[in-house]
Amino acid sequence: MRYFLFTVLLVCTTTYGQAQTSVLFIGNSYTSVNDLPDMVQQLALSLGEDVTVASSAPGGYTLFEHASHAPTNAAIGSQPWDFVVMQEQSQLGALPVDVTNTELGALQLLADIEQNHECTYPVFFMTWGRENGDAELCPDFPFMCTYDGMQQGLRNNYVALANWNDAYTAPVGAAWKQVRDTHPLINLYAPDGSHPSVAGTYLAACVFYCTFFQESCVDATFSASLPPDTAAILRSIASATVLDEPETWNLDVPNGTSALLQGFSSGPDHITLIHYGQGTHLWTCSNGQSFTTATATFTFTTSGTYFVTHIYSDLCGNTDTANLTFNIVVSVGLEEQEAGTRYQVLAGPPGMVEVHGVPGGGTLTLFDAQGRMLGKERIGSTMAQIHCPSGLLLWTLRDGDGTLAKGKVLVH
Repeated sequence: MRYFLFTVLLVCTTTYGQAQTSVLFIGNSYTSVNDLPDMVQQLALSLGEDVTVASSAPGGYTLFEHASHAPTNAAIGSQPWDFVVMQEQSQLGALPVDVTNTELGALQLLADIEQNHECTYPVFFMTWGRENGDAELCPDFPFMCTYDGMQQGLRNNYVALANWNDAYTAPVGAAWKQVRDTHPLINLYAPDGSHPSVAGTYLAACVFYCTFFQESCVDATFSASLPPDTAAILRSIASATVLDEPETWNLDVPNGTSALLQGFSSGPDHITLIHYGQGTHLWTCSNGQSFTTATATFTFTTSGTYFVTHIYSDLCGNTDTANLTFNIVVSVGLEEQEAGTRYQVLAGPPGMVEVHGVPGGGTLTLFDAQGRMLGKERIGSTMAQIHCPSGLLLWTLRDGDGTLAKGKVLVH
């Protein structure tokens, strides 16, 4: 599962006077082999675009490992990026998200990206199935036994991650399949049947150009070391794959900004709601209090259910509204979750949370206040009690239909 065990952190800059587009690639050897970031830069330059690239790509690394990898964290924080590309380890990206840490790693990276620069567009790098399927995981996951099955798993997961997180999908794997189906003599694989050949990396670079700029790359003059006719075929397929289905790849959705809480604290008679956005805020509570600051402290004299609306407009021109419901018990604590959620995660007896309203087949994931995962539990009834540490916990709940709910709970 691991190849090319080294870390690449490179920055290449070329200045010709036009506005630069900055891109950080977070991945592993699928990104570093044949130097995909540099190939994207050279392709863009041949089309008149000035792209600055950097990458953090240790061999075999997962998104979960990247989330706590110091060079990756430093790269994210090194400048305000226009795009940050995230590539999961080649096998994990195809597996069901409830058996991997893919979603958790992505959420942690997305939080870091948002905190560094809220106008950054996150991009998920849909990779490709192995040439003959994955023999290692085939016994446990039969769909992984073939290229087509593995590719479908990758497509499903990357599209879902992008949709859940207001991110782009760079559909490299979808273009890869089109090349395999229509031009089987173009070899996209290295001899190991997993990593990309130069043609495979060139195809990926073309897809990324079309994803970033939402323009065709057919007129590019950069062909890497490929025969001109081969490069032209790959440019054409990449352009059609991205631009014929922009809604599928979430390219029609503006960079998402969230008005949801990014932190809070509480006391005997108040709660403090925190958002780190540098744009404009309007907090209003059903008790009549309102604030226009990033941090809002609401005080309460009686217990009850209170409703808070937070309208946030970011520096990129996007606006989002969060409607929050708080069950306040003065001098005791609070519960909070996204409005409209049909499930409830509440503080139960000491050291427990109660989950209500899930008909079965859901998965509850608990995190501490720093976003570290504490555990996952399958929910098999409409009311369940789960043991957990005391204190402020974050949670996500995905039901059998794939619906994701999120919230916070203060456990006694």
